Amino acid sequence: MRWLPSVLLLSSIAACTAASEAPPASPDPAGPSAPAEDGGDVAPDLVCEAEAVAIQKGIDKERSKQKLAHAAVAVATPRCKSRVFRSDAPAGKDAVSDESLWRMGSVTKTFVSAVILNLAEAGKLGLDDTLDAYVPTFPNAGGITVRQLLNHTSGLYNYTEATEFADALKAEPKRKYTRAELLDFATAHSPNFEPGADWAYSNTNYILLGLVAEKAGASTIAKLVRELALEKAGLTRTFFDGEEPLTGTLTPGYQAKVDVTNLYDPSVAWAAGAMVATPGDLLGWVTTLYGTDKVLSPASKKELLTFVAKGGYGLGVTQIPAGATLGNGRGVGHNGSIFGYQTQTFWFDETKVGLVSVVSDTSGDPNALSIVVLEALAE
Repeated sequence: MRWLPSVLLLSSIAACTAASEAPPASPDPAGPSAPAEDGGDVAPDLVCEAEAVAIQKGIDKERSKQKLAHAAVAVATPRCKSRVFRSDAPAGKDAVSDESLWRMGSVTKTFVSAVILNLAEAGKLGLDDTLDAYVPTFPNAGGITVRQLLNHTSGLYNYTEATEFADALKAEPKRKYTRAELLDFATAHSPNFEPGADWAYSNTNYILLGLVAEKAGASTIAKLVRELALEKAGLTRTFFDGEEPLTGTLTPGYQAKVDVTNLYDPSVAWAAGAMVATPGDLLGWVTTLYGTDKVLSPASKKELLTFVAKGGYGLGVTQIPAGATLGNGRGVGHNGSIFGYQTQTFWFDETKVGLVSVVSDTSGDPNALSIVVLEALAE
């Protein structure tokens, strides 16, 4: 299983409206209402209502087309604020609500990156520190920097691509892995290139960053994520699975029609992809992390959004070039792919739109849902 960065393909989307900076709730899909001119009853916002109808119709159609059990989108704009829409198969017997949790896969990396940047701002580590200060036993630790781990220029082999890893998962899907065991899958293979010489996405980088954060922050990665990311963003429905108890139930995730929601132990992904959240919380994370200075200072956000030319990847964030969005401006965010789930999370700063799309199937396409939403906003 690979957790890869995503490219959102928006071939026919016009400009969208701008997003609220407040962490979202999960209001009625009909959308919020505007005050009546006479100060009496609240009058509906017809634009928001029309958007809601178009989004719901579109995601219902797309979920049916993809033969998904569940799909959801969350979108924030300044006019209609934050809204969550869900589509469930009519014959589905699973109890799913807007408060149900979804596995986010590699969107986890955005939380780990925020922790590292906050620790750097507090003087507990440096982005150009070498790995030997935190994980001295790792091969060539003195030649790899924290920054290279964050932006995938370390050259380290991606442990989730190892045949040995796939074989181990097949043999013992419930097995709980140590961080050292995950790293062993990577170090059994030669690096792809010398540190800093090229770019290649590797989950190994974020397993190491979890260890770096724990050493520098003198705490567990789950506690650091909660203190330095979740609490700053005001999120209460986001959890580090395998490290802390989940409050709520997981939306069932499928792979080849098999329920794989809890087939594998969360330790197989750890700091590279083990977190879970509601779509509303993920939207709150996107709008707060990228659209405000509540999680990161302006200086840290500048570091976050410094992109490697070849990969188009920053410090735990990917981007969509402005030319590909036809009026929405550059998008920043991340996607996630993990057993039974696919996720996209993006923020368009020029138009101030926050967008989250999630589907409950490994073969599902959240990008199609994202296009549905942006088309509805453009009408």
